[in-house]
Amino acid sequence: MTDNSCVQADEDVFHFMLFVHRALEKPFEEYFKGKFTTLQLNALCTLCANGPMTMSDLAASLHTPRQQMSKLIEKLYEDGYIVRSLDQNDRRKIRIAISEETAICINEGRKKFDKFIKSYLKGLDEADYKDFSYAIRIVNRILTKFPQR
Repeated sequence: MTDNSCVQADEDVFHFMLFVHRALEKPFEEYFKGKFTTLQLNALCTLCANGPMTMSDLAASLHTPRQQMSKLIEKLYEDGYIVRSLDQNDRRKIRIAISEETAICINEGRKKFDKFIKSYLKGLDEADYKDFSYAIRIVNRILTKFPQR
């Protein structure tokens, strides 16, 4: 890869992040406005997608200091949004997961967001719709190859 193509890739990734934030992340967060902070929502969605995790694993997944995650998890636990359980393999570890009520709340927000996205996708012509769907699948596939820190 040449230096020029690396610079272009850097620019493309930067703009991609901004577009995704503006067009997808912020509208999704709107469905939970006043209920969860952005970090709380990210933590709950991560638990929803990945299942029970230790607090350390969740903090690492969200690139958040453990101390900050500890406070966030304690608040979510007190409010009944998450549940705690002992790890079956190592009883010294505590795993956290979303509560059933929280799963329902997240899924309702996802359904509303899906309607929002579908309304925009209906405005695309067939070629753009296929390109968008294909691009999402490719980006998701490639991002799974990135190191998880």
